[in-house]
Amino acid sequence: MSAMMIRLLSVIGLVVAAIVGADLSAAADTKVASSEKASPTISEKTMDEVEQVLGKSIIIDARGNGKKKIKGAIFIAANVDDKEIKKTLKDNNAAIIVYCGNVKCPASMTLAERLVGLGYTNIGHYAGGIEEWTENNKPVDEHE
Repeated sequence: MSAMMIRLLSVIGLVVAAIVGADLSAAADTKVASSEKASPTISEKTMDEVEQVLGKSIIIDARGNGKKKIKGAIFIAANVDDKEIKKTLKDNNAAIIVYCGNVKCPASMTLAERLVGLGYTNIGHYAGGIEEWTENNKPVDEHE
């Protein structure tokens, strides 16, 4: 092989490596950018954290109804249809905390996960629910 042919193959090899490297780095940049836009997570909230945001966040009782609810909370049942949720919760970025009866009640986490799936980005979950809330004499609204 002549020196010119070796030089030409070297240049072609460098060009191919540069192209492949550029493609790989672009893929890596895309992967980093997409991981920075990670899907929202559901943050766990304590009773004290919920109390601190009363009147500032949307508090949702996922049981759908009941005689007592956290002061200022609204009822949205975990199984309500998506249209009703979107009609009630217009701001996808609003701070929302979901709770239900107690730590054994799955309704609040079911609704919280649905909200994330519908595009709501700031979801909290209060596992203690109305049971822990009332046991600690926190403010409630009462209904008949």
